[in-house]
Parts: sequence; C-alpha cells; structure tokens
Amino acid sequence: MDIAQIKMRALAFVLNKSKALSHKRSSVSQSEQSVKPKKLSAPHESLREEETLITFKPGCLSFRCNICGQACLVKVSELSREAAFCKSCGSTMRMRAIIHILSTELFGRSLALTDFPVKPDITGIGMSDWDGYARTLAHKFDYKNTFYHQEPKLNITRIDPALEGKFDFIIASDVFEHVCPPVSIAFENIGKLLKPNGVFIFSVPYSKDEETVEHFPELHDYQVIEADGRYILKNITKSGVSQVFENPVFHGGAGLTLEMRLFSESALIKEFHKAKLNKIKIYKDSDFDHGIHWDVDWSLPMSVRAS
Repeated sequence: MDIAQIKMRALAFVLNKSKALSHKRSSVSQSEQSVKPKKLSAPHESLREEETLITFKPGCLSFRCNICGQACLVKVSELSREAAFCKSCGSTMRMRAIIHILSTELFGRSLALTDFPVKPDITGIGMSDWDGYARTLAHKFDYKNTFYHQEPKLNITRIDPALEGKFDFIIASDVFEHVCPPVSIAFENIGKLLKPNGVFIFSVPYSKDEETVEHFPELHDYQVIEADGRYILKNITKSGVSQVFENPVFHGGAGLTLEMRLFSESALIKEFHKAKLNKIKIYKDSDFDHGIHWDVDWSLPMSVRAS
C-alpha cells in the first residue's frame, strides 16, 4: 500500500468518525439525555412512552417512581420527605421508601412495585395505607388495607386474638403518632400480629430528643369542637378531671388525624424493645434509582422484626 492510499484511508476514517460523533451529539446533548426503559407491567402500562423516558439534567436527580413507573426529574435541593414529585401517581419520598423497604425485607433487593412477584402465600396488612400502593399490593399478595374509622377496621389497641401470628408483614406509615395513649399497647399488638419472622414496615415523624412528647397523656373521653374558626379538644380523664386543649394539631384534616404525640428516636427504640421487637433497621441510605435520598437524620423509615 503506497503513501497516497494510506492517507486516503486515514481521511475516510476521520470523516466516518466525525459523522458518528455528530449523530451522537444530535441525539444526546451534554445537558440532557433520555434512556428508554423496559416495558411497564400492569396496572401502570397506560403511561405514554414519553412519560417512561428518564431525563438527565445538571443539579437534578432523575429517577423512576418505584410505585407507578413514571420517569421523574427533581432538583436535588428540593427533595423532601413529603413533597410529591411523581407527576403520575403523586408519590412522596416517604411512600417510595415504604415500598423500597418492603421489597428489600421480603426479596433482598429493591424492586419496583410492578416488578414484585405475585405471591399469594405472603400475608400482610396495611394500617390506612396510601391507596397508590395498596391496590397493587392487594394484587401481589394476600394483603388487606385496614382503617380505624371504616371497614375493613383494625383497632391496633384492641386486636382480634384470631389474627395473632398471621402476618408476614405489616405496614404503618405515619399512623402511630395518631394512636390514642398509651401507645405501648399498639407496639405490643404489632408483635402479636406478626409471624415469628414477620416484618413491620414503619414510619412516624420523630425528633432526636430524649423523650417522646405526649400532647394528651391522660386522654380518655374526649371530643374536638370547632369554635370561632378554631379547634378545641375537651377531655375528661379517667379520674373525672376536665381538660381543655386549644389549637391541637391535625394531619390531613381535623378530627380524624389528631396528632397525639411527637416521638423521639430513642423512645421509639425503647418501645420496640419493650414489645420484644429487637431487630431494628433505620433506612438511612439513599436509593437514587427510585428517588430516595435523605439529607436529615430524623423521621426516617425503618423495618422492625422480633429477635
């Protein structure tokens, strides 16, 4: 091969390489790119194709909602426990964390809810679970969502003895701060409801203080009254003493979700130990693929098992 032929081949290589790079840059910019995932499974397969493409941008976290499969994009600085960044199902980071923990505890890895295997031999209950994942859990497992105020009812302070030792998992996300005192009974009953190796998927708002703050420690016979646009809680203790509390705190609506307490982390751990639920794991690590990143060390979700 002579010098001219070598130069011609070199030039052809450079031109072909340049065309390939040009084509690549036209489809993927430095600031944004899309990745097409695998096909979604029911019940979320109605999402349009453009809704399942993950987009990447500087300063943002790109993730796929592990509840509905929606591709999401959020500024990292805006991530928080209760902000709903999934445009499809409206899931918050707490909700996605519950599914992340359940998957990890049951299957040893973090699966999207749509990828959970169908296992009717796994039994579980939710305590006022969010409907966004409760409906799919009911298709995957022998699972029932329960409520305090409507059927199917579960009063965690007065459980049916026939339910003891029946469940592989129980989910209670931001519920126990609303349980009437003494809350220790509720933790003890969780231990009774679980199978020997069952898992409790749990979250509540909690502080790093030494003790839980009980807002109404002598709550017994009470009612919430609205007066002049304000709410007042009137209580009669077991000993017959009348109490009045002004401006009680409600979560999500007056009356049904009265905040009874603000837990502390250390007091929570003591409650679990008292209930003989000694294997406690606080989920502090991030799951970036599913939009979970904690920049605080309080109010984190956890899993709890009997020792």
